[in-house]
Amino acid sequence: MFLLAFAAARRSITITNPYFVPDEVLTRALIAAATRGVRVVLLLPGVIDYNVVRHASRSLYGRLLEAGVEIHEYRAGLLHAKTVVVDGTWSAIGSCNLDHRSLALNPELSLIAYGPAVAARLHDVFTDDLRHSEVVDHARWRARPLWQRGLEALARPLRGQI
Repeated sequence: MFLLAFAAARRSITITNPYFVPDEVLTRALIAAATRGVRVVLLLPGVIDYNVVRHASRSLYGRLLEAGVEIHEYRAGLLHAKTVVVDGTWSAIGSCNLDHRSLALNPELSLIAYGPAVAARLHDVFTDDLRHSEVVDHARWRARPLWQRGLEALARPLRGQI
């Protein structure tokens, strides 16, 4: 359902997700959307309870940023929301993270709503949460310390298990 929504997107995709470790197919779908001019904005955790997940997630930032995906890291506390809004009409909210475990193994539940009312409310919450986040720009991400790069490289092969 997420792949179809991302493929159909024409204007915008906003995602709030604390454990953002998408597989290659989902990553390519987001990159393809950004490449065709869709504004893709990710709100991801600045602080997380599982650092290996953070490093695995951050190992994807370069490809996403190069494609034009906007990444924000939430700084106000622990991020736990899991929402997606596509083109202001298609919305998902639930327990599903965009990672292998949630999409293939764990019993998760997401409510899909089609219509502007739910999408507008989720967009308002997303916009408010962005005020409490920090933009990750490509230049700063590329200048991150060597030790962070090393941890990301070590976590990358674990992405399918997380």
